Amino acid sequence: MKVNFSSLFKTPVQKYKFFFIYGNDLGVFDRIILFLKRKIPSSIEIKSEKDLLIGPQSSFSLFEETHHKPLTLVLNVSDKILGHIDQLGDGLFIFTSEKARAQSKLVTYFSKSPLSLAIGAYASPITSAEFDFLIGDIKLSPPFKSLLFKTYQNDYRGLLAALEKIKLYGDIPESAYPLFLESFSSSDDLQPLIHSFLLRNLKTASEALLNLNSADSIPLLRSLLRTFQNLHELMPYKKAPHAISWQSLKSQVFFKDQPVFQGALSRWNNEEVRHFLESLLTLECKVKFEKITTFQINQELMNNLRG
Repeated sequence: MKVNFSSLFKTPVQKYKFFFIYGNDLGVFDRIILFLKRKIPSSIEIKSEKDLLIGPQSSFSLFEETHHKPLTLVLNVSDKILGHIDQLGDGLFIFTSEKARAQSKLVTYFSKSPLSLAIGAYASPITSAEFDFLIGDIKLSPPFKSLLFKTYQNDYRGLLAALEKIKLYGDIPESAYPLFLESFSSSDDLQPLIHSFLLRNLKTASEALLNLNSADSIPLLRSLLRTFQNLHELMPYKKAPHAISWQSLKSQVFFKDQPVFQGALSRWNNEEVRHFLESLLTLECKVKFEKITTFQINQELMNNLRG
């Protein structure tokens, strides 16, 4: 059954022990998991099915508050999990499967169990209830809020990126609305340049910038913004880059890019990343409203890269 976000957001999820997410839209998987993470006040641990079945049931910190049940996310489970449900002990579990379909054993079991909530993850536009949930306590004027909803109703990741920009920007004057109302995605053609910024490779970045034309300015700035928002989220892992829980990030990082982000943590500190994010917003304003030249954009980017 296709997910009904309006119903899901009214569901008392606290009464369930197991949550089973199945379907073929990975973006909707992310949306459902984010909702559950926010509604269940526990830290989350990610395990494979094999780890769950053969390993110790939990490695949660002793500092975890006792009135919060541990939450475990188990990705891509198979029918094997059904034979071990009764042995899983205390805690809450989120299971996912990209292969399970409506008539499979997994869907049948979790749909009928009173302890379980089965949720179908198929393409679905963002509803007003989900939109309000994602906005949270961010204060937006009614006109701007309406424009955001119309722009990003079919672009979940775009909405998350826009909200991160809004948090950094603060109060949004009407004249700046256009900066946040264009749905976009990173271009693969820009990836080598993005990587050079992450790794602070001045020579490579400088040479690559010389090959860009003015039409590339906004896509580059937006790609950098998304990338460094991810890096900002990863800064708590600076001393332990190999312990990163990639699946728990707000925005997905492609597995081929993960070593680059791990390398970037040793080259940037938290204050530098925040300053760079603020400078990207300022640059985009200048491109939109002051018509600065490509040379000026490149010069400011390189100044920030040097630190």
